[in-house]
Amino acid sequence: MYATPDPASEEAYLHGQFKLVEYNFIASSLGPLTEGVYHYHRTVLNKVNVDTSQFNHKVNTLRGYSEGLRTGYELYNTKYKCGRRCVVVLVDDDGPQFNYFDQQLILNALESSGVPTIRYTAQYIVDNGVVDAVDGRYFIDENEVAVFYFRTMYDPSHFKSPDFWRARRDMEFSAAVTVPCVRHQIVNMKLFQMLLSQKNVLEKYTSSPKATEDILRLFCDTLPLNLNEEGDINAQLGIDNPDNYVLKPQREGGGHNLWDQEMKEKLLSLAGDPARAQFILMKKITPPVLKNKFVRRGIMSEELDTVSEFGYYSVYCTSVGNVVQNQVVGPLIRTKSATENEGGVAVGISAIDSPFFVQCSES
Repeated sequence: MYATPDPASEEAYLHGQFKLVEYNFIASSLGPLTEGVYHYHRTVLNKVNVDTSQFNHKVNTLRGYSEGLRTGYELYNTKYKCGRRCVVVLVDDDGPQFNYFDQQLILNALESSGVPTIRYTAQYIVDNGVVDAVDGRYFIDENEVAVFYFRTMYDPSHFKSPDFWRARRDMEFSAAVTVPCVRHQIVNMKLFQMLLSQKNVLEKYTSSPKATEDILRLFCDTLPLNLNEEGDINAQLGIDNPDNYVLKPQREGGGHNLWDQEMKEKLLSLAGDPARAQFILMKKITPPVLKNKFVRRGIMSEELDTVSEFGYYSVYCTSVGNVVQNQVVGPLIRTKSATENEGGVAVGISAIDSPFFVQCSES
């Protein structure tokens, strides 16, 4: 998100800085839809005679997603020579799926490139998944699983019984490629994000001192809440300044963060409780506020104060400690009312927007 010293001042835009909100490994949807909306917006601008020739950045999110999953499929197939007997499995949750069609576009792209796919619920895998005791191959019905693409099993509520935890363990330790693997999923936790904002930790993973400094500028102030003197001071900072901070648990996806008075009450209730260490306190970002309108179900809203979040989809694949694929595949902009804290598109809070990069003069 782009942070400015004064969200209401256009002059302050020039002195802003992009700041990291979070990164997600499973709750990372809308990629294919973002690509479609981008091309639609270009078409609309062309219709009203806006020159879009300068907007030449590439948005290949759908192709990037499918190519990343196909890389995992090919790695497995090369080793186990299973041909079309093995499939990419999208692991979904039971009940209504807000992102069903977004996910299906990825499966369709894989099928078009010759990679067989199938969608199973986590419950079905719990009931029907079998691991070969000899070589670790994973089977569901007659299908040999080359890749598990998780769109669930990232929140404790997704594990409805100990059987779900056992199934997730079996999937992880099987021969199948897991997207993401447990190690990557753990790095996604907020405590790891906090550790990476520390220079002595980050510099272990960067290529130069300049790269370290450039990345450090992207991090917001992130404070631990352990049961010690430092944690007590940080908790009191949030209690005294609820408008300036957000309380974040170790969760992926939206709907879990606590803000304002709700955050203050939670911090007060956690005094002396070891559970407080499960949270982090992050400095709230102040993005620029712009006038905009939303179109929902063919109806245009009145002009509203809005803010936007900017992000990038990436594909990262490793095998036996080697990086096989590491690339950025497309941007995402979510625009929402300035009065909203959360930013989900599927639940109707925000809308997909499109970036159009232009060259600015040095002055």
